[in-house]
Parts: sequence; C-alpha cells; structure tokens
Amino acid sequence: MNIFLTGGTGFIGSYVAVELVGQGHDVTILARNPDKVPALKKIDRIDIVGGCITDLDLLEKLVAGKDACIHIALNYTRKTGWEVLQDDTLPTVYLSDMAAKANVKHFIYTSSTAANDSLYMGGADDQDEPIKCVTKLTKQRPATFYGATKAASENYLMAQSYLTPMRINIIRPGYTFGNPVVEGGSIQGDTRFLDIVKNALENKPITVIKNDGTQFIWAGDLAKLYVAVLNSDVNRKTYFGLAPKFISWYAVAQEAVKQTGSKSRINLDDRGWSDDGLMWDVSDMKNDFGLESDPWDKIVEHVAYYIELLKGT
Repeated sequence: MNIFLTGGTGFIGSYVAVELVGQGHDVTILARNPDKVPALKKIDRIDIVGGCITDLDLLEKLVAGKDACIHIALNYTRKTGWEVLQDDTLPTVYLSDMAAKANVKHFIYTSSTAANDSLYMGGADDQDEPIKCVTKLTKQRPATFYGATKAASENYLMAQSYLTPMRINIIRPGYTFGNPVVEGGSIQGDTRFLDIVKNALENKPITVIKNDGTQFIWAGDLAKLYVAVLNSDVNRKTYFGLAPKFISWYAVAQEAVKQTGSKSRINLDDRGWSDDGLMWDVSDMKNDFGLESDPWDKIVEHVAYYIELLKGT
C-alpha cells in the first residue's frame, strides 16, 4: 500500500515507518525538518516531505493517491486550549476530511491514554464507582488540554467514519519506550529512565513513588499494532497500545542499580498509592491480532543503552 504518515521522524513514528517498509509498504512522511534523521531518509520506499501539520494546502496534496493515512504527529508543547485546538484538533479534522475526499480507504489516528487522564490525576476519586480497568467503552475524562484534544479528535473521526466510506481506527498508546530505531533517531521524551540511570552511575539516591508504574510498551511492539490494524478490515475500533503487564519504576531502578553495580539507595515516596491501581484493557490486541508483549527484556536493553550513552558523554 501507499501510506501517508505524519510524525514519521519522531520516536513512535520512526518505528512505525520502519515496520511499514519492512512489510512492503511505500511511506510518505510529513516532517517539519526532513533532514532530522538522515538514516531514515536513506531507507528505500520512504519519502520525507518537508512541511508543517498546520499547512492545510500541503496536507490536501499529500493525501492524494494514498491508500491509507496514519496520523501520529503529536503536540505536547502548546499551553492554551485555543493553541491546542489550532495545532492538533484542527489539522486532524482537516486531514481526515481531505483523506476522505481523496478516497483514502483507511485512517488510523494516534490518540493517547490521556483521553482519560483525569483517572490517573486524581479524578478517579470523583467517580461513583472507582474505575480499576479502563476499556474502550470507558467514558472519556480528560483533565488536560492535551487529553481534551485527543478526545475531541477521536469523536470527530468517529463521525467521519459514518459520514464517509473511509474506515477509522484509534490507537491510544501509553508509556512507550525504546532505543532509536535507526542511527540518530529519537527516543521517548520522558526522562525518567535517563534520570534513574544517571543517579545510579553517580551513586546518588534514586527516589521513586511507591506503587508508581505502568503497562510499558516497547515501541517496536506498538509499531506492530499499527501495521496489524492497517492490514485488517476492522472499523471504528479503539486499541490501547500498552503491554498487559504492570511494571513499577522501582523495578526499573533496581535494574539500573544491578547493571551499574551502583551503591545508590532506592527511596520509596509513599503517597498512599494502591498496589492494585489503574489498568488498561489490552485484550483486543491479542484477540484480534494475536499480539501480546512482555516489555521487560527491552527495558533491560533500554537501561543498558542509557548506561553506555552516559558513560560516553
């Protein structure tokens, strides 16, 4: 297939681009800086076009003749609701309109677990019945403008799937991690892995919140979910992009101490967090596509990557 991909030079997008090409697809990437990852530009069947997601005329040109559109470009940096609306929701809605107009068959949107971020920012305490497992049917409950723009875009796209023949699917990634997929590629923006390893190497105390953790997913496994959805005939379905297993930051800190031979003390900040906290239902990944990942070996590799990176600086 001929795929239009936004965010393809970023962390998740670069993994998806490489996975798509590995499956025989041709990929056109829209990127603010087409020279950001030279190694990505050298891969056959990848074409990187310079431009901005807010350039609506360019979006219309780039979706022409494409079989599918995978929208991964994310925007965490804007502060006000109006800025987020302009830079995230508006381009998403316009892109889907232009894709439908160009007879693109399939649109895959990258949302986020942030569409329910109130549930892990204290809002769960406000519910009549505490939610222990979020499913695709759980009501959207954003507590940030980022979560709100993802929730709003999801709703626009679901409407699009009823008003046009274009199939729509949503992927909501959680904490995604991994080494660069190609030389010079990106890694996750969150610095907790880096901070833990840095403290371990310097034999400084490492402080983590007791019972804090998540269903980490390695970016390569998340990329497989995108391609599985692309190759399927599912429509109007939402998938949580996480692994089924909860892993604590304490376990990550222990691994960093182990690999570095550190004398760091791991301190637990007890904020009263439950040891049976919020989980996300990822059963559809396995039921629909046979995908089920255990990220621990990749976490071990990721810790080792940071150790070598910091030793080299």
